[in-house]
Amino acid sequence: MRTAAVALVAAAVLGVPGAAVAHGVLARRTTLGLPALHGQVTWKAGSHPSPVAVPRGRTAVVAYVARGCKDCLAELQFTLRQLPQHLRPLVVRRVATGASLLLLVDRRGNVRTGYTFPFAPAFVEGDLRALAR
Repeated sequence: MRTAAVALVAAAVLGVPGAAVAHGVLARRTTLGLPALHGQVTWKAGSHPSPVAVPRGRTAVVAYVARGCKDCLAELQFTLRQLPQHLRPLVVRRVATGASLLLLVDRRGNVRTGYTFPFAPAFVEGDLRALAR
């Protein structure tokens, strides 16, 4: 705490050079990295097995779609078409008893992240790319 206070006082006294010094001191303590996956919920690798059988080495999307949710299927199809053919996952559709949702499964057969509809297609696409690595 004392180091942070000294850094802020130096920034105030020295102006721009002081701000650069303060940033250098304070930035060592924090990291502002983006999350690896972007769903509303994520799990660590190996902690949540897929609810359906998925061949090892393939990514998968388990889509629980509420009856009559045509927009849900259109949104999913649009997102998957953005991926190159070799990255497209296996898609398993199930009827949802409640809200529609997606579970993304990694190549080892573990659920890694989940989305509710509507979702941001770019996030789902990016997560599928990350899981395919």
